Amino acid sequence: MKGYELCVSKVPLFQNLDTEALEHVFSKVHATKVRKGDYLFMAGDDVHTLFVIHSGKVRIYRLTDEGDEQLIRILEHSDFTGELTLFNASDSANTYAEALEDSDVCTINQSSIHQLMTDYPEIGIKMIEGLAERLNQSETMTTQIALMSSKERLLEYNQLETTDGLLKLSMTKKNLATYLSMQPETLNRTFKQLEQEGILDKINHNTYKVLKN
Repeated sequence: MKGYELCVSKVPLFQNLDTEALEHVFSKVHATKVRKGDYLFMAGDDVHTLFVIHSGKVRIYRLTDEGDEQLIRILEHSDFTGELTLFNASDSANTYAEALEDSDVCTINQSSIHQLMTDYPEIGIKMIEGLAERLNQSETMTTQIALMSSKERLLEYNQLETTDGLLKLSMTKKNLATYLSMQPETLNRTFKQLEQEGILDKINHNTYKVLKN
């Protein structure tokens, strides 16, 4: 199976489509390689494309009025972005998508997506479900930031990201700090505090053993 076919067949957005429908989707997809540090799009770009990550990592961020980076999310295998630009031309006005490592990305342009959604309404339903989940996550994070201390934010992140007793950071601590709306120095102090309290045990620079929940 070709790379772009794998890219599409593994994505929740296109799951539950029959073979004929998937073949139709395959015909609309373009595969591209993005080097670490390169951008899928930058603020001000006229973007009307759906980007699906086949491999690698891409960070989505915006700049505040003060010029500080505000991390929105990290995209990995099967994640997608750009769906809002298919319907709202201004969505990418202040948004950047930067490859954190060499990545394989599949793209589908606006007219192709619109046609696919007309032919296969389940694609539109999946897209709406994804947007609803993302909105819920965003609202939850906004509430947490407003009400929680830096320690509470990190503990909440720990609960969400821990697998098999290990907290493996999927982003750099600088990016995690912006994601949790705190300064990098504050994040480092908070990690050390949790280690001193016997909650976390540092294994390496991006992995911690969770001793207490």
